[in-house]
Amino acid sequence: MAGIASIQRNAAEAARRRIEAAKVVTEKAVDKVKGAVERPVQTLSAFEGPKKLGAEKLTGEKTQAVAGALDGAPADPKARAGWWKGLSPTEQMQAISADPKKVGSMDGLPASVRDSANRVQLKNEVTQLNAEAKQAKADYLDNMSLGDKLRDALRPGSAKDDPPEKFLSKEKQHQLENANAVQKQLDRTAKEAGSAQLLVYDSAFVKGEGRAAIVAGNLDTAKHVSVSVPGLNSDVRGYMDNITSDALRLHKAAGTQRGEVATVAWMGYDAPGFQNVASDNAAENGAKLLASDVAGIRASREGNQPHVTVIGHSYGSTTASIAADKNNLQADDLVLIGSPGAGSAKSVKDYEPQLSNGHVWSGSASRDVVSWLNGSNLPGDPLGQDPSENKFGAKRFTAEAADRGDKSNMGDHSKYYNEGSESLENLADIVTGNYGGVDRAEHRYGKHDWFKGNRVIDPEGNRAVS
Repeated sequence: MAGIASIQRNAAEAARRRIEAAKVVTEKAVDKVKGAVERPVQTLSAFEGPKKLGAEKLTGEKTQAVAGALDGAPADPKARAGWWKGLSPTEQMQAISADPKKVGSMDGLPASVRDSANRVQLKNEVTQLNAEAKQAKADYLDNMSLGDKLRDALRPGSAKDDPPEKFLSKEKQHQLENANAVQKQLDRTAKEAGSAQLLVYDSAFVKGEGRAAIVAGNLDTAKHVSVSVPGLNSDVRGYMDNITSDALRLHKAAGTQRGEVATVAWMGYDAPGFQNVASDNAAENGAKLLASDVAGIRASREGNQPHVTVIGHSYGSTTASIAADKNNLQADDLVLIGSPGAGSAKSVKDYEPQLSNGHVWSGSASRDVVSWLNGSNLPGDPLGQDPSENKFGAKRFTAEAADRGDKSNMGDHSKYYNEGSESLENLADIVTGNYGGVDRAEHRYGKHDWFKGNRVIDPEGNRAVS
């Protein structure tokens, strides 16, 4: 009987140990769950990117210090360029991973660096916004009442067949459209020009209107750089392909005979629509951004400065002119094409000496109706002086469309970058500094007629165009 008692005691002891062990495991599990609940959950916005950083995975180092250091980066683009060079390659990589949006927006950093950061930001946004769209659609379908489901089933195309992005807010829809438009033009530019850089990228700019600048070529090494500024009714999602086409045609026309060329498609401001075009408010705001971005290009090149030409088309010419007049636009040449007016500048004398001494150009097709919407022809002087008139003082070049009609029209307003056109060939010569190759045109001039009053005459209207 003693043996049986011993066995029973051993069994009881083993059971007690199992209970104690189970209790310890249970307490640890509870603590783990409790800790997870008490710790704040890290959420991501569409534009923060992943919290687990690539550099940290590669190096094992923490990136919080580098991310914080970005807040202390110098505001001056030149000082910022030096600050960036002072970071180690690992620190630079960590900074891009920590906050690609901030690094990509920093004027003064090399274009290759900003390109890398902006591409990371672009990829993060597309991934996050698509995920948000799918979740928004799922939530909508889950929350539909029986009545809504019946009504939805009766309409052509049900909600379950709608694309996920339709369930985002209007602003986020625009941001996703901006991102997709930029990616498409980046791929296109790389294919056609051999190299592409995303210098500026902000899909959320002005409630989803967007801000972007794509480079055909290499901005860090090019001898000649052009910045094309678009005009009326342009934005990233709807116009990035047009302004990229302009930059690509100019890049091709400029060639390499006079050195490497980089052409920038700059959709970098909130351009006006038809409802507010007769105002220079958008041009004033855009001028500051344009001058800042050009100063950033200058700062990033330090002692190896390129020849920079800024080309403003349509309302973009008003923006570029104001940048040169009020914001110290650091360009070697300023070109105003299809201009409705030069904004605050009354003549080239209002610009800095590097421009006013023979480096302001104007191209206006005689049939381009927009180029006549200026102070001499439109009451109230809404957008300023016509830069193609003799009293403004710019060098006018030939810019007639080969297929021009007999009357003023809107069609000729969009032909300044057409392949093989007078205008494009002249733009290419200006951009590459081949000033002797520019075909000059006679200026428009004012004339008083006793019967018709004051009017402007354009000698280009009677010139034969081949």
